[in-house]
Amino acid sequence: MMKDHIRKFMMPSGPIISVTLIGLLLLSALLYYRAVKIQRFLEPALAVSEPRIKFNQDINNLLTKEFGTTGSGIKFRRGSVLIDQSFLFSAAHEMDGSHPLILKKLGRFFLSVLGDQSLRERISLVLVSTNLPFTADTGLNRELRFQVQERTALILNSLFAAEPELEQKFGKYFAVTAVPVDASGGETNSIEFRMIPTERLHIDVLERLEKYSY
Repeated sequence: MMKDHIRKFMMPSGPIISVTLIGLLLLSALLYYRAVKIQRFLEPALAVSEPRIKFNQDINNLLTKEFGTTGSGIKFRRGSVLIDQSFLFSAAHEMDGSHPLILKKLGRFFLSVLGDQSLRERISLVLVSTNLPFTADTGLNRELRFQVQERTALILNSLFAAEPELEQKFGKYFAVTAVPVDASGGETNSIEFRMIPTERLHIDVLERLEKYSY
C-alpha cells in the first residue's frame, strides 16, 4: 500500500532521463560558448606577446651559452643584461683584476646577438647605464653625474678593449648614460646593458594581429 502511494508522486524514469540530457546539452553549449570567447581573447594576446617572448628567449639562450647558468651576479631581465658591479669594480670603485674575462665573455655575447641579423634588426641601441643617486643638492648632482658617466664610459671602453671586433663591427649600437634615481631609495649595484627595441618588434606584432582585424 505504502509503495503504491509513493509511486503516485514519482516521475517516470523516461522524462527524468530526457530532462537530464537536455541539461547536459545546455551545459555543454554554455561551456563551448565560453571556451570560444576565451580563445578569441587568448589568440590575439598571444600574438602580441609571442614576438617579444621569442626575442627574450633567443637572447637568454645566447647569454646562457656564454656564461652558463647565470646566477645572481649576471642575469637577463626585461630586455636587459644586468651585471653586479662587484664583478667589474673593486670596493674602491676601480676596475679590478677579474674584469677582462667577464668583459671578454660579454663582448662575445654581444657579437653573437648583433651578428644574428634577425636579432640585430630588432635592436636599435644597447644602452650601458649605471644609476645616479639624485639629491636635493644640484651642485652635488652635477658632480656625481660626471663621475657616474665617466665610470660608465670606462665600462664600455673596457668592453671594446676586451673584444675589439665588437667595436669595429657594431660600435655604433652602443651608448652610455647615467640614470637618475632617488637617493633615499637605496643604490642598486647593477650595471645595465639595455637592448632598446626597433620598430621591427612592433611590426611583428601588427603582422600577427592583422588576421584578427576582420
